[in-house]
Amino acid sequence: MRTVGIIAEYNPFHTGHEYHLQKAKELSGADYAVVVMSPDYVQRGAPAIFDKYTRAEMALRCGADLILELPLSYATGSAEYFAEGAVRLLDALGVIDSLCGGVEMAGESGTSATVDVGMFQALARILLMEPEPYRLALQEGLRRGLTFPRARAEALNQYTGACAKDARHSLRLPGEVGLHLSEVSDLLSSPNNILAIEYCKALEKIRSRITPMALLRRGSSYSDLSLDGEFCSAGAIRDCLEKGNVSLPDSYIPEDIQTFFLDACACPVFSDDLLPILMQKLICCDNPETVFDLPPELAKRICRLRYQCIGKSFHEIAAFLKTKQMTEARVRRALLHLILNIQKEAVEAFCRNGYVYYARILGFRREAAPLLHEIKRKTSLPLITKTANAQKQLSETGRQMWSLDLAASHLYSAIRAERYGVSFQSEQKISPVNL
Repeated sequence: MRTVGIIAEYNPFHTGHEYHLQKAKELSGADYAVVVMSPDYVQRGAPAIFDKYTRAEMALRCGADLILELPLSYATGSAEYFAEGAVRLLDALGVIDSLCGGVEMAGESGTSATVDVGMFQALARILLMEPEPYRLALQEGLRRGLTFPRARAEALNQYTGACAKDARHSLRLPGEVGLHLSEVSDLLSSPNNILAIEYCKALEKIRSRITPMALLRRGSSYSDLSLDGEFCSAGAIRDCLEKGNVSLPDSYIPEDIQTFFLDACACPVFSDDLLPILMQKLICCDNPETVFDLPPELAKRICRLRYQCIGKSFHEIAAFLKTKQMTEARVRRALLHLILNIQKEAVEAFCRNGYVYYARILGFRREAAPLLHEIKRKTSLPLITKTANAQKQLSETGRQMWSLDLAASHLYSAIRAERYGVSFQSEQKISPVNL
């Protein structure tokens, strides 16, 4: 039995994701695909457009065999937290042979499905080892007022340049492929590539036996909002739905879920649906520095400018609060952590005491019964299928993480119920999707 792992948000699921699932199985020779998927909130600092059970069912109908929920504190964290939380969960299952992530490469035509993962591993090892020249360059960039992503990219470029071994300016670490400076810049220009580097870093850090694979993304880029090309981006679909346009081209939604997708479009959730809670938090929160990934300078800025945020959209608030040193994406994540009451002390405890404490099943295919049996035999994690019994299965830290996950999902369900008049879905009464 061979199993490939995939880390995804499916926000929402589209034909590009279906292609990824099919190719991941094909290229890895896997019998099963296990997906670690974000819950009702995603890494860009926003609620998912469809709830987690809907997205899980879409993935199962299109090739996934088992969907596990990524705990909230990692799903809404930086790329480093997101990647390490998901990788540790996959590794702890004891059955994953490979991890297949989608990447973007400048100048590639898409005729070859795979990309040499060695390039991502080389950069991952630099980030993990943090050689002194790299670390000093990073600190210098931060002192100059650059955002962390920009400072890190410049530091990596400087370090790889200083390590150039030939006239072609390539970096060659022991046992690594060569990296050219232009390739370093290209690799760091895409969020998908940054995540791929973080996946490799996490695998190296925990000395996982899982083999990383890089699948070349086809169609539109991650940030392209146009409905054009072979595959569009999830962002393009979200943009259409937010504008009230549900008449998407059939070519971008897998045939097996088109009716199901259209039904889901009746009650999407957007960032502005969180505004009433955000306003309450901004006005009443006098100690925001205790919130996870909300740095002191942003906490002071929020306290100083909070009343000027009233009347603005969620996007406008994030843009208003961002600074030269802090990206808008990071501000969105910080605001989401404030809304969901994700505390810095709690996340530090999660990471310090074991990182992952359970594997929660959101959905599975009945044909995957042998896979579930093998996971139960090999994993040391509690495998949660019945929410009502979860508390008895978990450690104290695990119960804290579980409570945070449940509270956030209940808030999401309450928002849908209030806006669309649909029934409130209690996590205690929902069973995993079973196809």
